[in-house]
Amino acid sequence: LHAANFASDEVYRQDNFDPHPSDRPLVVQFCGDVPATLLAAARHVEARCDAVEINCGCPQGIARRGHYGAFLLDEPDLIVSMVSLLASQLSVPVLVKMRTVRSREEPAAGEGV
Repeated sequence: LHAANFASDEVYRQDNFDPHPSDRPLVVQFCGDVPATLLAAARHVEARCDAVEINCGCPQGIARRGHYGAFLLDEPDLIVSMVSLLASQLSVPVLVKMRTVRSREEPAAGEGV
């Protein structure tokens, strides 16, 4: 879920978050890069989920353009600030989805063989 849209748009929330009671455990994943916005979005779901997850794993171009997902991995201080704020303010656990990234020096599978 896009944190900025979820935090500010009731229609977006209604269209994109309608869990069934049997959807447990339920982890709600947000993408974003502004700690206060992530917190505002998470506040809308914390009473209806078991954990909130920050997406730091999406490698798609839309994540690059939106400044979220795996493209935040180069900004560990930003990730720490997002996790710290959410963890200190929410009543549910905060998770981070991360993608392992090859080092720039390491050849991709099948390269250099």
